[in-house]
Amino acid sequence: MLRILPKITPRVVSRGLLSALRRGSCDAFERRLSRAASVQRDWLLNRVRLSEQTGFGKDYGFQHIRSLDDFRKQVPVAGYDHFEPYINRVAAGETSALIPETEKLLQFTITTGSSGVPKLNPVTNTWLREYRKAWDVWGMKLFVDHPRHIGSKMLQMSGTWDMGTTPGGHQISMVSSLLTKIQNPMLKPYYLIPDVVNDIPDPVTRHYVALRLTLLEDVGWILLMNPGTLIRLAEIGDTHSDTLLRDISDGTLTDKFDIPSHIRRVLETKHLKRSVAGARRLSQLASQRGRLLPRDYWNTPVIGCWLAGTAGYQSRNIPQYFGDSPCRDMGLVSSEGRHTIPLQDTNPAGVPSIESGYYEFIPMDEPIGEFPHTLSGHELEPGHEYRLVMTTAAGYFRFDIGDIVKCCGFTSEAPLLEFVQKSARVGDLEGEKLTEHQVVAAAHMAAEQIGVNLSLITAVPRRLEHRQPRYDFLVESTEISDARQAERFLCNLDERLEELNFLWRARRREGVLQAPHLTRLAPREWDRCIQKEVAKRGTGDYQYKHPGLVMDEQWLDQFHVHDTITMQPATV
Repeated sequence: MLRILPKITPRVVSRGLLSALRRGSCDAFERRLSRAASVQRDWLLNRVRLSEQTGFGKDYGFQHIRSLDDFRKQVPVAGYDHFEPYINRVAAGETSALIPETEKLLQFTITTGSSGVPKLNPVTNTWLREYRKAWDVWGMKLFVDHPRHIGSKMLQMSGTWDMGTTPGGHQISMVSSLLTKIQNPMLKPYYLIPDVVNDIPDPVTRHYVALRLTLLEDVGWILLMNPGTLIRLAEIGDTHSDTLLRDISDGTLTDKFDIPSHIRRVLETKHLKRSVAGARRLSQLASQRGRLLPRDYWNTPVIGCWLAGTAGYQSRNIPQYFGDSPCRDMGLVSSEGRHTIPLQDTNPAGVPSIESGYYEFIPMDEPIGEFPHTLSGHELEPGHEYRLVMTTAAGYFRFDIGDIVKCCGFTSEAPLLEFVQKSARVGDLEGEKLTEHQVVAAAHMAAEQIGVNLSLITAVPRRLEHRQPRYDFLVESTEISDARQAERFLCNLDERLEELNFLWRARRREGVLQAPHLTRLAPREWDRCIQKEVAKRGTGDYQYKHPGLVMDEQWLDQFHVHDTITMQPATV
């Protein structure tokens, strides 16, 4: 007699493994948070021992370091320039400059270039293992918290793989593309975007192709760091909905977009599906609702993106495009490492990646220098802000990456850290100490007052001959098209800045700072600026972080200006 077995699907298998995963990596990590201080100290001292015979270790007397206090006395806090000569030696083939002989250099990643020229970061087998481990904790916790979508497909796009080689012949890539390359083969069927799509240079074309491949799929997870990219993806789908639906109905890929021929050939041969019924259903939805948005064609997928800092402000617009999709902050992630792991939806604060590096924190009132007073994670105070200093298995020791984080409380012995902004972006024309975070926060509050969903804004401090200095605030004219509305926005912005920054209020009322100006840019100027910047850095647009504050006045010269809105100077 034949026994009829239930159908075993990936979704059933995945849900069956859920409790095991929970008992495994997630619970084990959370238990280690209860002794985060000792885990961190042990990680650091082990790293020092391993690195004694590297060039850096010899230069800074690692053989004499036996305690955390020794480490802080002998190794200075420094920026990338301090490590660059050692990294260049590694890139040229002298791996012992930074890497212990027991470890292997795999390749290099490149920074996203949030300021200045992109920089190289060594990738060793140890660094990569620890980096993946931190991502696994974040991902497993996300899956455990959202079992309904286990077994659904994932929409994720990565950066550029081939960015050249070093003088020593080592591959250079973006870290997101490296992670894609080494992904577990068992997980590959769940990823909807084939690797070749990431090689499409034009972002509008790339997003169109991604939607063409995923519009009718069971998308349960979307992982795109920048919320602005998510919103742009939704807008492109809406703008080109007629073309998309025609492609889906006919099983084609339009020639309206410039897709490299070798990529088009792969897509047309292996990845295009045809669905007349699906296209008809979506067409009816678009007709009924007047737009075609992800909330109509996807069933509230779980979204992983930035929710904190200046880049995270656009996440507040996600619901109008994606409906009630749960959102989980990606955490503080850079090419140098994965630094924090958020553990809850909507809350951008995360615990440090305590087994992927050692983290120190410099109080904001501490003078900048090589040997500042630093704190360990368990010594932080909720509500206070700190400069982040990291040590990793890539060869960085006490690296000040230029990030400011806020302590939002604790989970066991581990602080909950939220990214605030880059430490270098503070305007100080007349002692106002205006931060990038204050600029973006005030702008979005001012926009809400006039009923506008603002996407991007940048402030530029200006010193002018024979006049008091001022700030110019840049937005696109299409976002605030009415002149009177723009005037109200500018007045609201000035008022919100006074509320957020008492020094701004004092300088404005003293008359030493002029009233701000609102520069309305011609349509699509932000897109043009972003593509120019991405091309210059060569790092792709997925992790582009739009600056809320730019200190270089000449940066303004690149734009086509629609008009400039002014207001009367504030009176005492």
